[in-house]
Amino acid sequence: MSLIEVATVIGNVLTQIDITLQTPGLADPDWQTLYALRKHLDDEQRDLIRESIEEENDEYQALTTQLNNASAQLKTVIGDFSKVATTISIISQIASYADQILKLV
Repeated sequence: MSLIEVATVIGNVLTQIDITLQTPGLADPDWQTLYALRKHLDDEQRDLIRESIEEENDEYQALTTQLNNASAQLKTVIGDFSKVATTISIISQIASYADQILKLV
């Protein structure tokens, strides 16, 4: 997966978070947690765009695969308020993978 594709995946996650944040009925603590994760991912996306990372690196490839899988998993649970904890957990995983990718610089 190229760095631009990683940024696109993160952008799609940000859009999903934005939609969830605009949906009525989300408990305030959950809204605040999602917003904080959204801010963190937005910052990471900007940082990734600025960096030059060796995309052929095995660790990079493994991390981008995990990031992509977590993004796909997020699509199945986001927006279901009975699964907000799961949504937060998956978004945290996505942020963790982005953090690890940035450490490859």
